[in-house]
Amino acid sequence: MICASSRTGSSYLCQLLASTHVLGNPFEYFNTRGRRKRTHPGYPADRRLQIAIIRTEGATRNGVYGVKVTSPQLASLDGAVDPFRALPNLSFVRIRREDLLGQAISLARARQSQQFTAFDRKRAEPVYSTDFIRRCLRSVREEESIWDAVMARLGHQPLTVTYEEVLQDPLHVLDRIASLMGLVPPVAIDPNRITLLIQRDDRSIEWRRRFLSEAGDEFRELAL
Repeated sequence: MICASSRTGSSYLCQLLASTHVLGNPFEYFNTRGRRKRTHPGYPADRRLQIAIIRTEGATRNGVYGVKVTSPQLASLDGAVDPFRALPNLSFVRIRREDLLGQAISLARARQSQQFTAFDRKRAEPVYSTDFIRRCLRSVREEESIWDAVMARLGHQPLTVTYEEVLQDPLHVLDRIASLMGLVPPVAIDPNRITLLIQRDDRSIEWRRRFLSEAGDEFRELAL
C-alpha cells in the first residue's frame, strides 16, 4: 500500500512501480470518481468489488498487488470496508514531501485549477492568496497526521520515501521497495509507461517568494 497525502508525487511513484512489471499496479482503486473519469467509466462504487479489483487488476504476474491510498480516501471508506483487514499480507510504503511549503503551493494551485495532473483540463486560473496557501499548509499537515495515527494504531513502521528522493534517484527508491517485497533488486523501469510530467514552474517559485515575504517569520522554517 502506497500511503500518501496530497501533492507528494505519489502518482508518479505508482507509474514507476507499475512500469517494472513486478511491483504491482498501485493506483487509486478507492477513488471511484477519479477512476471513472480517467480510465474506467463503468468503475464500480462497491468497496468490496474494489478490493477484488486491487487483488486482480492491481497485481502483476508474480502475484504482487498494489494500491495507492490518500488520507482523505480513508475517511471516504466510511466503514464500508477495512482495507487493512481486507487486503492480505500488506506492506506499507509511505511517501512524504520534505518541502511542505512546495507541497502546499502545489495543492493551492491544483485545487483552484482542478488540474491535478498535467493532462487534466484547467478549469480556472489559479490566483495567489497567502491565506489560501496557509489553509493548504494546514491541510497537508492534517493529512500527514492521519497517516501517523493509522500507523500507530496498526503498530507498523512503514518504509518511508520522499518526493525528492523519487525525483533524484527513482531506481534506488524502486530497489528499496523491491527488497521490502522480497524481490531481488535491481528492477528496471519501462519508460513507455511513464507519462506524468512535473507541474512545478516559475509561478510556483514566485508564490513561494511572495508567501515567505508576506507571512513574516511564522513560516521561516519552511524556507528551503
